Amino acid sequence: MVCDAVKGVWKGLVPHRIEVFVWLAILGKINTRHKLASIGILPIDQDVCPLCSSCPESSDHLLLHCEVSRQLWGWWLNLWDLKWVFPKSLSEAFAQWKLIKKGKKFFVKVWAASFFIIVWTVWKERNIRIFQASSSTVKDLRDLVLLRMGWWISGWEEGFPYSPSDIQRNPWCLEWEGVSRAADPAIIKPSYIPWSPPIKNVLKWNVDASVVISNTCAAIGGVLRNHEGKFVCLFSTPIPYMEINCAEILAIHRAISISSYSSLTKSASLLLESDSSNAVMWCNNDNGGPWNMMYYLNFIRSCRKEMISIEITHKGRSSNFVADSLAKQGLRRQDEFIAWL
Repeated sequence: MVCDAVKGVWKGLVPHRIEVFVWLAILGKINTRHKLASIGILPIDQDVCPLCSSCPESSDHLLLHCEVSRQLWGWWLNLWDLKWVFPKSLSEAFAQWKLIKKGKKFFVKVWAASFFIIVWTVWKERNIRIFQASSSTVKDLRDLVLLRMGWWISGWEEGFPYSPSDIQRNPWCLEWEGVSRAADPAIIKPSYIPWSPPIKNVLKWNVDASVVISNTCAAIGGVLRNHEGKFVCLFSTPIPYMEINCAEILAIHRAISISSYSSLTKSASLLLESDSSNAVMWCNNDNGGPWNMMYYLNFIRSCRKEMISIEITHKGRSSNFVADSLAKQGLRRQDEFIAWL
């Protein structure tokens, strides 16, 4: 029965560590508060789900039956006009999930990957609430599911022509039938300069800003990756309407601020890339820049000299599409979104 429960986990559709986590979750072996309380590591009165604060935190409750989790599962099912009676356990849910063969060959893979991505997203949100005293809305979690789907599809070598931001704007593009958009003469396929990883033991931020003059709104975004290209942190933040170069300064400031206040990154060597040559110049100089951004520039200059090892460089937007996507998402947000991955 154990072998049957986890059959189909090892598909290579998501990073291996996430397959391992889902495998353990299906077997009921992850360290939830319920498990820790049952073996005496936590007091019984601390066995409470950090998402809903109303039930013991078993793996089945947290990942399947908690109201936050149910909303995430329900949203995904509604996207594809499907109805599902939630089973009793995560192992039963996985067994049922594998039986659904909706759509073409590519979407079958998307569907299989979605189980892992939703479970992982709920678990990461759980840890953020416990260890960082922060939380995301269900809307933020939906965006993160679609972002992760886009990131990991890029490793399938399927020729999928849509970016993570395309998926967020139109999730139904995941029903792609294998015909490249480049075959459509009305669509010009963009040429991207590939993202280049930092050297070992260096973390790399890519940041960007988005300003919409017609709606007088602005936002910033950024993504932090290690030398293997693995995502470490990302943020997407609405900001007051301002000139684009000022917004780019704010994006650099936010990335450095997050790094300087996190125990995971405050002592790390950082490389930060922005597509604003003006913002990079002002941040690297000891003076100059917009008068209304002096508070942020002085903070950046102080961190650059005293607090952490950081190099700020200019890089074109074509190699920075993830940060660009996160900045554009921030235009639709009410509050800041930060996720450690």
